[in-house]
Amino acid sequence: MVQNNEILTLLKTELVDQLGTKGVDLFNQLNVSDWGAFFRIGERLLFEQNSVILHAGRRGEAIYFLTQGQVRVEQNNNQETVQLAQLEPGCIFGEMAFLDGEQVSADVIADSHVEVIQVAYRDLEKLIEEDDAFSCHFYQSLAVTLSRRLRATNKIISQLNWLFVSNFDYIIIG
Repeated sequence: MVQNNEILTLLKTELVDQLGTKGVDLFNQLNVSDWGAFFRIGERLLFEQNSVILHAGRRGEAIYFLTQGQVRVEQNNNQETVQLAQLEPGCIFGEMAFLDGEQVSADVIADSHVEVIQVAYRDLEKLIEEDDAFSCHFYQSLAVTLSRRLRATNKIISQLNWLFVSNFDYIIIG
């Protein structure tokens, strides 16, 4: 049977292939003016190592831009913690809960001293309403990112199906 560490290896490899070495390639459609507007509405926050920045299952309230340090993205499943990604400066997290209004899907934990720019959802929504160009670039970036994640997930699922079938065939033949 396929082990969790095999699945995690497939996931990480495919996400790096699809999204780059930083784990998340988001907001690549924003220009200098867009970034300026985004940072103007943000607040600088500092977190010490092992601080939980986002809690899975809680309501999201902001998008975070990582300016310094590293964070890890984790999910707990059946009392087992699985690290999904490690993010470096230049990455953004918290965007999924903004987009769909659902709860945060994973914990984000500081792996070192971390500095982020926190942009509250309400401020971001106001910027989106007021600036049509920013709105277009922002949602285009989200669409591209989600498309890449879906492609990575589809590839992982097809590989897992092959692994499950291979392991099943082995059991029957053996």
